[in-house]
Amino acid sequence: MIKRTVAIGLSTVLVLGMIGCSNNKENANNDVTNIKVEAREALPGEWSQDLTREEVAELNKEILSRVEETATFYGLDYEITEEVKEDTNGLSINDNHINIDIEDPEPNRIESMYYGFKQYGTDLASGELVMKISSILDKKAIEEEGTFDFGATSFSTFSEAFTGVTGRDYSELNQQIYDMITGNNNVTTIENNLDGVRETISITDDFLLYTLQTKEYQFK
Repeated sequence: MIKRTVAIGLSTVLVLGMIGCSNNKENANNDVTNIKVEAREALPGEWSQDLTREEVAELNKEILSRVEETATFYGLDYEITEEVKEDTNGLSINDNHINIDIEDPEPNRIESMYYGFKQYGTDLASGELVMKISSILDKKAIEEEGTFDFGATSFSTFSEAFTGVTGRDYSELNQQIYDMITGNNNVTTIENNLDGVRETISITDDFLLYTLQTKEYQFK
């Protein structure tokens, strides 16, 4: 199973260029479950070891419990749903997830959160664990503050609920996010390797999307 350690090796990828995304508040309020997470090659780390469906299901149970505890701590209403749907290519997806959707979110705070165990194919031959959190940024307030403290946000608490790891040093990530917000670089996306979990932070206009994604585990 996955080893929980405080020290996380980070390998950061900065993605340059523009991402096509509307800054329209109505579009930004769409449920993050509708945002597609692109499948990519597995990253090195403990989370990328081969696991059975039962082992991933047990991990999901542990993470879901921590996510529920975090939502309760912040006084956030949530909904747990299991649904079967098809993607645009007709692939069957069994999606067991928890979702938070805040109707009138405050700037720089969580707008919506999704965490789920997705299994693919009618035979559930593969699956992955995914978390997605969105926020509407008040860039002016952040620039006036002169800093962005990821560790002081509920983003970090939900992230730790996923990984099971606490005590992470966010200083480098804080500076990278602040530089994206203030336009001090041409970076639109940051990618980190959290011991095999892909962490992605994307900012377009005033919309921030935070994603955690394991590899797609092959069960058969």
